[in-house]
Amino acid sequence: MELALSHPVAWIDRAGLPDRAGVYVIARGDPTNTVYIGRTWGAKGIRNRIRAFHRSATTGQKGHAGGVTFHSVFEGDASGLFVTMHLPDGIDSKPEILHPYIAYAERRLIWEYVEVHGGLPVCNSE
Repeated sequence: MELALSHPVAWIDRAGLPDRAGVYVIARGDPTNTVYIGRTWGAKGIRNRIRAFHRSATTGQKGHAGGVTFHSVFEGDASGLFVTMHLPDGIDSKPEILHPYIAYAERRLIWEYVEVHGGLPVCNSE
């Protein structure tokens, strides 16, 4: 089963991201140049998690570990970023089902990246 990803959304349009749980992939320069893969099942969903990433990425302040790493690697330059998403459509929203599914989807996307590139995306630490 392939995990479907959305079309890339330019960083400037991130305010329109969904406020739902899911997995997100951040790319830099080109939508295929992945720098971070993350997940959220928080109440405000992907939009809020991307907001936290942006804050940490541009300031270096804690709040999103991948964003803090991004800040150190790319010196806070968030230009040219894209985000794609995998939303758990058709998955039961009960936490005992949704949370393991989202964790699985994130780990699977990370593993697929590792298989191709021989290591984690530059801003992922695990």
